[in-house]
Amino acid sequence: MDNISEIKIQVITKMINRKILPFFLLLLIPMFLSAGNSINVIIPKPQKVVKQQGNFSLTKESRYYSNTSLSKNAINYLQRHLKTNAGYPLKKSNRSKNTQIDFSYNPKKIKKYEAYRLHIAKNKITIEARDKAGFFYAVVSLMQLMDPAIWGESGSGKKHKSWAIPCCTIEDYPRFKWRGMMLDSSRNFFSKTYVKKFIDRMAQHKLNRFHWHLTDDEGWRIEIKRYPLLTKVGAKRGSGTKLPFSTYPAMRGKKNRVQSGYYTQNDIREIVAYAKARSVEILPEIDIPGHAKAAIVSYPKLLQDSKDKSRYRSVQKVSENTINPGMESTYIFLDNVIAEVSKLFPFGYIHLGGDEIPKGAWKRSPAVKKLMRKKGLKNSKEVQNYFFARLDKILAKHKRKMIGWQEVLRGKNTLRKETTFMAWKSVKDAKKIIRQHRPVILTPVQHLYFDQQYKRSKKEPGHTWSTPVNSKKVYALKPVKSAYVRGVQACLWSETLLNEKIADYLTWPRALALSEVAWTEQKKRKWRDFHKRAFGKGLKRLKVQGVHYRSVVPSR
Repeated sequence: MDNISEIKIQVITKMINRKILPFFLLLLIPMFLSAGNSINVIIPKPQKVVKQQGNFSLTKESRYYSNTSLSKNAINYLQRHLKTNAGYPLKKSNRSKNTQIDFSYNPKKIKKYEAYRLHIAKNKITIEARDKAGFFYAVVSLMQLMDPAIWGESGSGKKHKSWAIPCCTIEDYPRFKWRGMMLDSSRNFFSKTYVKKFIDRMAQHKLNRFHWHLTDDEGWRIEIKRYPLLTKVGAKRGSGTKLPFSTYPAMRGKKNRVQSGYYTQNDIREIVAYAKARSVEILPEIDIPGHAKAAIVSYPKLLQDSKDKSRYRSVQKVSENTINPGMESTYIFLDNVIAEVSKLFPFGYIHLGGDEIPKGAWKRSPAVKKLMRKKGLKNSKEVQNYFFARLDKILAKHKRKMIGWQEVLRGKNTLRKETTFMAWKSVKDAKKIIRQHRPVILTPVQHLYFDQQYKRSKKEPGHTWSTPVNSKKVYALKPVKSAYVRGVQACLWSETLLNEKIADYLTWPRALALSEVAWTEQKKRKWRDFHKRAFGKGLKRLKVQGVHYRSVVPSR
């Protein structure tokens, strides 16, 4: 090729580039603009997502219409966040044709409970569901597709006037009915405000069971009007109280101060209503017969055999902390407590503990020996079974069912078939419960005890008595496939939670992984994909809410 030909080619190429370049830029600009509006940001991952072109713009002029009262909680939730972070609520329209967001009750199309269909087109959003939870979770997914600023609690400063939402269709439903988090308010007390925040953050990630550990050795945290000493005496720890500072674990604040705190019945009602509006049910736990030191020091004559010479310590080094099952006053006391708890919590279950009954408890109790002779009980295991059988009848009287730790299922028992057990020691123990054809909730310490450190380090908060639990280990849990598996739950015990920041740190981002294990079908879960969502937009959403999460990002 001669020089003249080369020069001609160069000139023609430059002319083509000059003409075509603007055209390519026009194509690339929408791509760059939409890059910030990826649909792959939702946690937990939906069962089915189909991306479409364009964005829907939510503005002050947007209107909604609903043909059902079941969408009320979802609409209120969206309106509240828009009011806070955009300065305007979502206004209602009287006609479906004039609206940009349409809430539609559709049980024929939406077959499963808590399921929803979310269709986002350029000019309209359609949300279909069959129950309150379905509508609420659709709105949660919608908000996760928006800029993280929508989750701000006190406003973003510069108000967002317009929210670009990527067009897509989502068809979604939960894998498990039970998607839980437990917060221990007994060892260290948490304010009503923090409990609400905890519940709200659960709901944002479609977790729907708040297991509230309200009583233990270190404190009785729920007002029972029939027994006022439970909170007057049993809710106080420290110098000069009947629950001294030396009672394990450490307390918040200075050693010469008294730690006190409990929830009034009005507090409970307020929190229950708050949770209900977010499709969260609250499971109260009254931990018995062990872990009951706070109750015992409050009413020793009702709960302890005065002639009992047994001397023992729990694994947490607490002495004589077990309610006596040989005394009739024990059952009268618990009947009255359960009566009040049942009225406060509308959920159909009450957790009665049953774990870690210390060796040596009841061994030298005349009342228990008399009970064993009368009922033909051979050992402490059968005494325990008798105790929980009576409690089960009390629960039935109050139209409630029992949930207990796995230790309740020892030997032969006559508990109702609906009684559910939490397998906390291992997945292997869950399989044993399944073989007995009993309902089980997976809470294995190796994956779901959030009181454990993320990794072994003196700089890390949390317990060290079990294995470290990082986010990847949470995500690695593969729940047993069985009709008896009701779901999964993480537990946040509060021995080391000396402030709310530590509680946040140990919960997040591990709870993001929990939500996906509980919600998303196993075959659709991949760690690398979750990693991108959780440690990208997932953390940004937590940040705008002021959550003190662990910011160290694990490897892919």
